Amino acid sequence: MAARAGAFARLALANVTREYPNAPAHLIASPDELVPPRAYHPAFYGAYDWHSSVHMHWLLVRLLRRYPEHIDTGAVTDALDAHLTPEALAAEAAYLRAHPSFERPYGWAWLLALTAESTALGVERWSAPLTDAARAAAGLLLAWLPKATYPVRHGTHANSAFALGLVLDSADAAGFPELTEPVVDRLRTWFLDDHGAATRWEPSGQDFLSPLLCEADAMRRVLPRHEFARWLTDFLPELSASRAPDGSGDAPAPAL
Repeated sequence: MAARAGAFARLALANVTREYPNAPAHLIASPDELVPPRAYHPAFYGAYDWHSSVHMHWLLVRLLRRYPEHIDTGAVTDALDAHLTPEALAAEAAYLRAHPSFERPYGWAWLLALTAESTALGVERWSAPLTDAARAAAGLLLAWLPKATYPVRHGTHANSAFALGLVLDSADAAGFPELTEPVVDRLRTWFLDDHGAATRWEPSGQDFLSPLLCEADAMRRVLPRHEFARWLTDFLPELSASRAPDGSGDAPAPAL
């Protein structure tokens, strides 16, 4: 990673400062709303779409924290100083609250991840306004989870297991431990009874994630080790259906 840190930083910098092309997920209700992307998103206007911009900012902060000697810290700091301002992030938070389904839940998860990474870096001028913005995402998540009867299972950004797994990785470090219990409860409600999945179902024509692996990866975060082993055997029976070397029968399930 260290050898590639400079290239990753240059890529992220190019993305977060480039406003076009842009794919805004904004429902235009009147001609007055035909405005440049940065009018709605003064912090996260670049990188093609909102969640990608948040993700690229996360990458910059992570590189600054872990590989500062391998990147242009001045250029990275200048970009973060320009974008992660109290005013810009207050505008982002206001937009989220005004559009409660925007980037739900994948973009929210990346905002929490960015906040967690910034908090770990310890730069108060970024982490404080990010925490204020992430509070909007946390509130929206808590309001949405009880109403989310069914998960999204396809292998794209909207995959529910993938996004909520990222939330679990970030919630405590971002300063929102109250998210953990309801996220764990929702994942167990959605997926605990799943069984008999087949890898031949994947991929679909739009997948860039494996829905089955996303689900398993989320459940390993919420189930005790031995309970997860039993769940995984039921969920993906193909894992324990391989033939023994002599072809005489099924090999035992691998120990987890």
